[in-house]
Amino acid sequence: MSWRFILMVIISISWIPILIFFVTNINSKLISQVQITISKPWTLVTRNNVRLSRLYKKYNLLLNLTAFKTNHLSNKTIIYSCTSFCGGWGDRLRGITSAYILALLTDRHFMIDMNYPCDILKVVEPNFVNWTYVKHNKSKNRTRLYINTMPSWQKAYRNNISNMIKSNDFVKVWSSYDDIFISANSDYMTPALHNIYMLNKTQQLLGQIPISQATTQIFVAFLFELLFKPSIAVRNRVDSILINSRHRHLICLHIRIGKNPTNPLDVAFTARENTTKSMIDFVDNYLLNKSSSLIFVTSDSSQAVSDILRHYPNSSMSIVGPILHIDRFDRRSPTICDGFVKVIADFYLLGECQTLLLSTSGFSSWANLRRENPNEELYHYNEKLGKIKKLIN
Repeated sequence: MSWRFILMVIISISWIPILIFFVTNINSKLISQVQITISKPWTLVTRNNVRLSRLYKKYNLLLNLTAFKTNHLSNKTIIYSCTSFCGGWGDRLRGITSAYILALLTDRHFMIDMNYPCDILKVVEPNFVNWTYVKHNKSKNRTRLYINTMPSWQKAYRNNISNMIKSNDFVKVWSSYDDIFISANSDYMTPALHNIYMLNKTQQLLGQIPISQATTQIFVAFLFELLFKPSIAVRNRVDSILINSRHRHLICLHIRIGKNPTNPLDVAFTARENTTKSMIDFVDNYLLNKSSSLIFVTSDSSQAVSDILRHYPNSSMSIVGPILHIDRFDRRSPTICDGFVKVIADFYLLGECQTLLLSTSGFSSWANLRRENPNEELYHYNEKLGKIKKLIN
């Protein structure tokens, strides 16, 4: 036996414990990661995974889930565009989900171009549908159609677009365009799915769900999870509240005041002046039957937030960050992007509440639809009565 062979054997044997340590270390890391996930049910990532699992079980045997992937290989696109005034987050979600469904029905690649007030990727990222905006080179001489139904004064134009999506063969009408940019806050999803020209495509999407049940309200929670996952910045802020809500009943308040010193560029809602007091009165009574609760508050008014935190000093929290209306803000402010992060963090957190008190707002109405039981423990500030009333959907 040569000395070279003996040396190789010795070297090989000496590597065995190193390999064992290496493999064991990897396994231990994997196991620890699983344990961390299991031991941290309060994180937004874990809760979203549970939500996805629940939605999958609900829709897997009903919908044709593979059909909800837009054709990313298509050279033709539908792009939700928000580069200027396009409403609050609730308005934008209505426009985004509408554009997404229109892309599915027309077999086009779906993208989102939103940089107002900041790049959308700062707050949410693509989840199962890659909607990342890729700008085409203008030298390719692509044909473009711009549909902007945001201006409220364009009533005739808005009606024409709505009627076309509801009653015409818009696939054929749009066939000559390479790129279709849509800026809208209207619900085009429901009329598009009920359009007789789209019947075959709609049936392919819906599977066993009757077309009569095809509405935005039914599908919004599912579509939101398909499209989005929160950015790290958003997750961190939401987790800061969720960790404190462990083993506690989470009561959430969304107080939408309108024009106020914190939000001076917004529309005035004079009938909402007593919203904060009414919510405090309601929660005081509600807490008599809830021994361990945490109150989360979000508002367009710093005064409203302060009033809640001061009234419940040991059992209330809010997400840190500047208060911002993402469509009406001071463009000179250096904290716009930070405010955008807070808005989306607030939105995600409102979807985790056991009890939810709403003001009239698309923002919190859409957030409510993400809750596990959106019809349970749901209350609303009735402006005519000036008091909190239970909502029954």
